[in-house]
Amino acid sequence: MAGLSRPWQGGLGAAALGGSLLVAAHFLLSATALAGAGGAAGCLVVLAAGLGAAMAFGGRGTRLGLSLLGFSLFLFGVQSYVYPAVVFGLFLDAATLALAWRNAGNRSPATGATGTALGALAWLALASTLLLPWGRFFQAARLFGPVEFFAAMAFSSADAPAYGLASAWRLVTFAVFARELARLAVAERFTLLGRGLAGGLATAIVFGFFEHFQGDHYLLHYRFTSLFANPGWFAEYAAIAAPYLLLPLAGRSRRGRLVAAATLALCGAALVLTLARAGWIAGSLTFAAAAWLYLRPNHLVRWERPWGHLPTLAVAGALVVALAAWGAGRGLSAVSRPINALLAERVGNFTESPRPGLFRAGLCIAAERPAFGMGFETYARHYPVLLATPGAWLNRYGDPAAEVFETSHNMYVQLVSGLGLAGLGLWLAMAGRAGWLLWRRARDFASLPDLVLLLSLAAFHIYAFFQEMFYVPPVLLLLFVPLARAMALEGRQARPPRAAGWLVAAAWLVAAAGTLSYAVDAGLSRTAARLGLADWRAPGAGAVYEGFYPAETAEGGRVFRWSAGGGVIVPAPGAREATLTLAAPVPGEVAVFAGDRLLEVVRLAGRPVSRHYTLAGNGARGDNPLYVLPARSYLPQAATGAPDPRRLGLAVGVAP
Repeated sequence: MAGLSRPWQGGLGAAALGGSLLVAAHFLLSATALAGAGGAAGCLVVLAAGLGAAMAFGGRGTRLGLSLLGFSLFLFGVQSYVYPAVVFGLFLDAATLALAWRNAGNRSPATGATGTALGALAWLALASTLLLPWGRFFQAARLFGPVEFFAAMAFSSADAPAYGLASAWRLVTFAVFARELARLAVAERFTLLGRGLAGGLATAIVFGFFEHFQGDHYLLHYRFTSLFANPGWFAEYAAIAAPYLLLPLAGRSRRGRLVAAATLALCGAALVLTLARAGWIAGSLTFAAAAWLYLRPNHLVRWERPWGHLPTLAVAGALVVALAAWGAGRGLSAVSRPINALLAERVGNFTESPRPGLFRAGLCIAAERPAFGMGFETYARHYPVLLATPGAWLNRYGDPAAEVFETSHNMYVQLVSGLGLAGLGLWLAMAGRAGWLLWRRARDFASLPDLVLLLSLAAFHIYAFFQEMFYVPPVLLLLFVPLARAMALEGRQARPPRAAGWLVAAAWLVAAAGTLSYAVDAGLSRTAARLGLADWRAPGAGAVYEGFYPAETAEGGRVFRWSAGGGVIVPAPGAREATLTLAAPVPGEVAVFAGDRLLEVVRLAGRPVSRHYTLAGNGARGDNPLYVLPARSYLPQAATGAPDPRRLGLAVGVAP
């Protein structure tokens, strides 16, 4: 930031360099892990590398790359630990590194108080990983190697300790992307990205309607999803990206305005058909803004009145009415009721939701460490432990009969449970500062693009009351576009206001205090001791699986878990022996380690194989983990196009 002392500027520059190095390491490990996963994954690695090279070494490549990045978000609408999301992370890494390369000659690290708050938040998330079991991480990394350890981490589900590490690393990538986008010397960068976002949203909606009314959608096809795996996730994407449609709607081209109005009408219909009530609330912000801009004279948009847009609005209205009339009596193959019955049901039970219980559970988890939280994105890991632990807040006030989810379904609750009140305060300061800057720019300069970014920022934070926004990476990226714009606006200020200087100092003070708090409670040692836990597991629980997907039942009733590659099995405290039943999707070998000691290399050729092992170490304390490392892993979606997007290592069943 302009006006900061040299030591501060040097510190910010070092932090920025460290972030870029983390992004580079993430790119290299992601590319290496995906390159061997099949021909399709290898081609995507080549495409990501080509995108990065084009953006790094050519002005046209940078412009085209930004538009393509915004356009492509709808292709990756899944949770963060499956194949499409890992590919999206690779493309984002490549784009981020390309922007960093183009900014290499720009010596000013200035991104203002907004960028400082974002950097401090990313630092706090990284520091919170000190609460994770680093002893097992180091052991697994030595046995598996860096690439296999990274791959298992990237594909770990939300209840695994490594998921928190992957999430913190991902947040750093988003923060570096926003910083480099803010500093990029391309005046139209936000317009290009916004154009891509509008085009991608339009494409997703058109394709989604074609798919939706076929009646054979592969998942939840009575609710609109487009290419997303969940209708709520698509509603997030549509509600937050919809403001970008206002840009072509206010353009000079009559044909462009017609297309934009029709797309906006289809967007409204799609949001309704997702049956996501949060989408109705957050999405209405864009339509209210469009009506305000059209009906009220203003300096942001100069539309011809009263006839300038009436034909466009008439076409859009007719489109919505025709679609509603046709769809009202349409019965889809998954249900026997027409669409209007489904809508009536969702409206009728508007307040019936498991979310209040989830919010309470997240707050109970936060109560164990209210100042700095239990670790970024660790809700699913801590839920079963604290629910079963006498004396824990969740044990006293949680509902043991409630359905278990991977997130708290509220970003603010998720932040408090992960990074405490300090993390939530940093987030609100960052978002509030960015929103203020965008509002002032839109008001003082009659800037419609800045108003659009403000609307997107507001829609994100409205939807965040009903969803956990870190769970689906392409939706999360939508937040960092307005943040980058606010950072760019602050970077231009010759003399930042005194309040911004106080925010900078407070942000880094909070980050430093949080780091100290996490270091003192490393591995949750103090928290576990306070709760009377010898190890971080539910009292009376059996084996703990780290790096495995949820349990499944095979034919004959046998229960097993797929690993995401190499996995860790921590038998129950006091156990002196364990029986593993191993199977693999493809023939190969699996190495079984007890600590550093190789127990056996098992050859798997199709049929499950049972092995019995005597455990060493102090079983009473639970530090007798078994590490299983298959020689090969399998990505069904990359290898054969099968709908399973997980990375499968081996199937393991454990008998006590």
